Order: sequence, then structure tokens, then C-alpha cells
Amino acid sequence: MSGEVGVERIIDNLDKVKLKLDEAFFYLDEIEEIIEDHTMGPEADEKVSRANERLTGELSSLSSRVAELQEILLALKAQRDSEAGADVGSGATAGADAACGDAPPEA
Repeated sequence: MSGEVGVERIIDNLDKVKLKLDEAFFYLDEIEEIIEDHTMGPEADEKVSRANERLTGELSSLSSRVAELQEILLALKAQRDSEAGADVGSGATAGADAACGDAPPEA
């Protein structure tokens, strides 16, 4: 995974997470209004139940987005670490070997 593609996926997922959070807070406000109205009859109970189901769905979707973001971040970190290790292994040790007199003889 290239760094640019990973960053684009992170930004896209963050936008989706923000949308899901906005929807979740909307459903929470809806539940709060129903409870404050004290109209807890069968109709209100049904509204609260539906709002709760929608909220649960939004939070579940949000959890999956967060998990995907964690996977992307871990992959980016692993890529960065492997690139850093490759950089250290290629140029830095050759220079150190030459300085210590351990460099392979030139042809």
C-alpha cells in the first residue's frame, strides 16, 4: 500500500466516520426529545425502539470504520518501518564497513 493511497483511504474513512457520528447524535437527540415529552405510550415506545435500532446500526457501522482505519494505520506504520530499515541496511552499513576496513575488496 503506498503512502498516498493509505492517506486517501484514511481521509475517506474519516469523512464517513464523521457522517456516522452526526447520524448517531441525531438519533440520540430524537430519543431524548421523545423521553422529554413524557408521551411514553405505545407509539412513543415504538419510536424510541426504532431510533435505538438506527442508533445501534450507526454505531456498529462506525466501529467497523474505526477498525478499518486502525488496519490502514498499522499497514502504513509497517511500510514506513520497513522502508526505514531498508534505508539503514543499504547505505549506512556500507559506509561503516569501509570506515572500519571491513569493506569487500574492489575488483
